[in-house]
Amino acid sequence: MEHRRFTVAARRSQGWWALEVTGDGLDYPAYTQTRRLDQADVMVRDLLALHFDIRSDEVGDVEIGPVLNATLAEEVGKTRRAREQAEKVRADATAQTRLTAHHLKEQGLSQRDISILLGLSHQAVSQLLAS
Repeated sequence: MEHRRFTVAARRSQGWWALEVTGDGLDYPAYTQTRRLDQADVMVRDLLALHFDIRSDEVGDVEIGPVLNATLAEEVGKTRRAREQAEKVRADATAQTRLTAHHLKEQGLSQRDISILLGLSHQAVSQLLAS
């Protein structure tokens, strides 16, 4: 079975996403559209299967790349980086909180005291100590 790769440039057009498909085995770009980006992968796979006689198990990788104007692309990138940083900070805070809760417990503090010291509910402390 041959494994193929396809790239999709998704551009907004009158309330739709216009999809331009290029990739392995295509002599020229193929086009389709979808209302929402989450439907683009299925639409591209259907297009390839119907019009280019490519079995769905041969499609392989489909990489969807939304094309935005420079200002929006920068804003989306900045937002994604901020969210990734926030997720890392949250994960680090959770790990630190768990470690501190265990250290406080080892010193003989009650779960209620630990909850007050860490600013958490006693149920949350119970979950942290159980993990």
